[in-house]
Amino acid sequence: MKLPLSALVIFNLLTLAIALYMGWDPAMILFLYWAENVVIALWQIPRFFLAANDHPGGGYKPVNRLFVCLFFLVHYGIFTFVHGSLVFEFFLGQSLSKENLLVLVSSTSGIALALAGLFLSHGVQFFSDLSRNIITRTKLATVMMQPYRRIVILHLVVLLSGLALNYLPNPTVSIILLAAIKIGMDVYLDRKLLKKQEAAHDG
Repeated sequence: MKLPLSALVIFNLLTLAIALYMGWDPAMILFLYWAENVVIALWQIPRFFLAANDHPGGGYKPVNRLFVCLFFLVHYGIFTFVHGSLVFEFFLGQSLSKENLLVLVSSTSGIALALAGLFLSHGVQFFSDLSRNIITRTKLATVMMQPYRRIVILHLVVLLSGLALNYLPNPTVSIILLAAIKIGMDVYLDRKLLKKQEAAHDG
């Protein structure tokens, strides 16, 4: 198992341990999986400035890269906000707002540690890609589209998993099931990404 995937699996197991130990409501797991969208966007920002300079006529200037990055943050941010609003409304029983978000994070024991683990796990992915020159060989247009493939799948996984909680009254079983589904999704996406990278290398 590659280091980035191992980091994600360890994060999921860490989250599972924290959730069970702290007695989280299963909906908090769904919140954390939504928060992963935000973390992915944060680690995507430096990729815009390190991506391959493949634009015709001299390449992308820093100001062009900044514009593309800002456009991504606005567009991707809308997707993330809509996704988060559904999670908050359907499973947490409140609207997604800055105030509710701060209260949720400050009042949930262990959530800060889980968020830190989430941030670090994706940092491992970033620096692994950087060390293997994957980031610097990736076209800017590809950098723009990378997170969307994941957010669509993660969006469906979170919502469908959340609906399944209605049929699992035992919170411990629900939390373990959510963790298992998330690990399965991470392994699937990693295998899919590996096949694309191998095909590009062979080409």
